[in-house]
Amino acid sequence: MEKIAIIGLSCLFPDANNPEQFWQNLSKEKDSTSDISVADLGLDPSIFYDSTKGKPEKFYFLKGGFIRNFDFNPSEYNLPAEFVQSLDNTFKWSLYAAKQAIVNSGYWGNESALSKCGVILGTLALPTKASNQLFAPIYQQTIEPAIGELLQEKDFRLGGSLTTAKASPYNAMVSGLPAAIISRAFALSGTHLCIDAACSSSFYAIKLASHYLQSGKADVMLAGAISCSDPLFLRMLFSGIQGYPENGISRPLDKASRGLITSEGIGMVMLKRYSDAVRDGDKILATICGNGLSNDGKGKHLLSPNAQGQTLAYQRAYAEAELDPQTIDYLECHATGTLLGDTTESNSVQGFFGQNQAPPLVGSTKNNVGHLLVAAGMVGITKTILSMSHNVIPATINVSEPMGSENNVVSPQNIVRTATTWPSKGTKHVALSAFGFGGTNSHLILEQGEVSK
Repeated sequence: MEKIAIIGLSCLFPDANNPEQFWQNLSKEKDSTSDISVADLGLDPSIFYDSTKGKPEKFYFLKGGFIRNFDFNPSEYNLPAEFVQSLDNTFKWSLYAAKQAIVNSGYWGNESALSKCGVILGTLALPTKASNQLFAPIYQQTIEPAIGELLQEKDFRLGGSLTTAKASPYNAMVSGLPAAIISRAFALSGTHLCIDAACSSSFYAIKLASHYLQSGKADVMLAGAISCSDPLFLRMLFSGIQGYPENGISRPLDKASRGLITSEGIGMVMLKRYSDAVRDGDKILATICGNGLSNDGKGKHLLSPNAQGQTLAYQRAYAEAELDPQTIDYLECHATGTLLGDTTESNSVQGFFGQNQAPPLVGSTKNNVGHLLVAAGMVGITKTILSMSHNVIPATINVSEPMGSENNVVSPQNIVRTATTWPSKGTKHVALSAFGFGGTNSHLILEQGEVSK
């Protein structure tokens, strides 16, 4: 099966509006997470915050990774500016990232090539700020009479106004429409769709996009994932499933870490068949050698990861790539910061890479920006592509008590805790893992890019 070239890259992450800013933050070992603000939440966080875990209708953790000071110009896109301005950030961020990736690939303005370009975007099927505004009047009409009947007050009314005159009906389709909006804005092909494979969505989107290229159904593909859910809904959800750290410590690959930090953002790549990229003299940022997927199906629990399913994803990736695991210099772990998740991943890494006597260096970028959920894989891809280009593996920050033991692949000596020059083994190879709710497992292998002549 032909390899796939990554010829364009874009991102909008906490504190980083493009890959260059993201690399600067990684190089400075910057923690881009912070407490949620009134602007982030849309109301005073203290109304719903309670430090005691388990209280209904409350969240007990304030930290997150947020997109702030985002400058969006609706006139830059081939759509009515008023229409674009009325859309949810899911659409705006998607348009921004798609344009950035196309420009980065060198194909901006190439109408012939773009007409044969599809787009596949991982999206989270959860409410957003704008979709909530759209449905708020419906909620109000339903809830008010019920509460009035319970209180025996016929004229009961909820406080405040839940209506908005500017709510676009398209904001009801935030989990499916963004790819179509991208296609329309940039005159791409009719191949466009959104998928939700939980926290593995980035690599599932890339796998499907690769299939379109390898089967000849497309000549170029945009692929990526976005996390843009309503912050209040997300905090209530993860507080309800107790995914946040009760001790306030979220440090992936650290023994003290007891939960994750939810974050928002988007990343995209421009993909092309490797032979075509070489033929056309494209700038090749990296090459996808293998992309292994698996799904555990029914297990102990929706939120309980399975080392066997993770291992199957590894096996499929290396079989597809026809590579020995010993070629991997660095492994970007999924490493969310939860005790169960990190321990399970550590065990699966040890079982597979240990058996193959292939102990790569390991790390996680979630220590810098938090967990972007469906877009988590795009953070890892952006980091590792830039890392190979700069010949430096950035530090995994805030690790005081590293996980693992001396005999484990995930061990204090293998966790990259200070910026490290890339190990000299010839052509660079990195592996990245992403694991999601319900056992959506993925493992991606990248090879060092090259500039074609």
